[in-house]
Amino acid sequence: MQNFAKVVVVLMVITGTLNTISASLQLARQAENINGDVVYFDHYIVQTLFMMLGECLCMVAYLILKYVVHKNDHKKVDGDALPMNPLVLWPAAFLDIVATSLGYMGLGFMKNAGFFQMLRCSPIIFCGILSIFFLGQKLKAHNWIGIATICIGLVIKAIPDALAPFADHDDVPNILPVDPNGWNYCNEMLTPNATTTTIMTTMSMTTMSTMTTTMGLNTTTVLPEEAADDNSIDMLIGICLVLVGEFFHGVQFVYESKYMTKYNLPPLKVVGLEGVNGALTLLVLLWPVYFIDMGEKFGLGPNHRFEDMIDGLKMIFDGGPENGGWLLAWTIGNMFSIAIFNFAGISVMKELSATTRAVLDQIRVVLIWMVFLLPLGPYLCRLQDHFVFVAPIGLVILICGVFIYNDIVIMPAVRKYVLKQKVPEPITEKDLEMTEKEKEAVE
Repeated sequence: MQNFAKVVVVLMVITGTLNTISASLQLARQAENINGDVVYFDHYIVQTLFMMLGECLCMVAYLILKYVVHKNDHKKVDGDALPMNPLVLWPAAFLDIVATSLGYMGLGFMKNAGFFQMLRCSPIIFCGILSIFFLGQKLKAHNWIGIATICIGLVIKAIPDALAPFADHDDVPNILPVDPNGWNYCNEMLTPNATTTTIMTTMSMTTMSTMTTTMGLNTTTVLPEEAADDNSIDMLIGICLVLVGEFFHGVQFVYESKYMTKYNLPPLKVVGLEGVNGALTLLVLLWPVYFIDMGEKFGLGPNHRFEDMIDGLKMIFDGGPENGGWLLAWTIGNMFSIAIFNFAGISVMKELSATTRAVLDQIRVVLIWMVFLLPLGPYLCRLQDHFVFVAPIGLVILICGVFIYNDIVIMPAVRKYVLKQKVPEPITEKDLEMTEKEKEAVE
């Protein structure tokens, strides 16, 4: 493997991991809103706007490659792409807006970045099924087995959260972890409206008061049972929102596949155009939705609007001393991680293969899950995850399902070592370019 290939592999794994981590941490620490209250950031459409701006950076990279790096040979960047109206990709951008906004909203309810990233593997299911009807493709046996395996992995991972409302540790000690020292205290005490709920546990009230005062958090007091019920409902709502969002991502991917094939578009240009289309669309939509009152239960921001961009931008760029600029740092980090991840992913496909990219994508799922198992401290404990033995089992099954669906690692190994068949080497874009050159030389 050449040095450049090694660099882009590392970049893809790191930035892909940072992408979800930074988006999650935006929800983890309080900031000052337009009313001067210190609350959690709950502006999911504003988050999506900055994600789109991150994709716009891919267009910048595309233009630099085309007009600076390969200014004398545009074909090295565009290949055999056909002329296309940029608005052809607007539906894909709009689907991405809907899917990402729902996903971020679901993450806000779930507060579980590891499970969130696992759920983001579900578009494989939707893509596979939708491609039958819209692309005329036929799924092979390994595709159906992969889809079933992914579903099993997600269900196993969700078992502890599904059981939590109906049982405690004494009922199912092998599935629900014990909580002797209040490790889940922060998860339980935080409610969806971004205030801190002080729970009467074995922790002394004086200790909790000191902790919340030091952190500068808003506090109310409820019983543990009420908080547990709220957490379970929030998790269920979050899972549903993410899955609906990933359905829209599945539709988006099918749409992209159709038009990328039709116009033979370079992937970096596709991502960049979708970013530009999406950012411009959101800048238009965020103005009218500001005036839509959604009520206290469903509204965002202090005035309960459909989306309050003014409040969101104030919290990001002027979050006050309680936030210390962390929200801005995570927002900028998310933008650049998205841009670099897309560039690195496309480079991996070109230098190595699509198979390598699929494998690396699963590595970041594992890394994200592991990161949030680490002690995050009182400022970030809103997203603190905890180890349950069914989680790695579900994760391994999920990854196996992805590999089976994409016909990588597992199925090739079965054909090679069990069925004793010859397995062809993965084809890279460089191989395809060499093939084209050979054809031209013959002609």
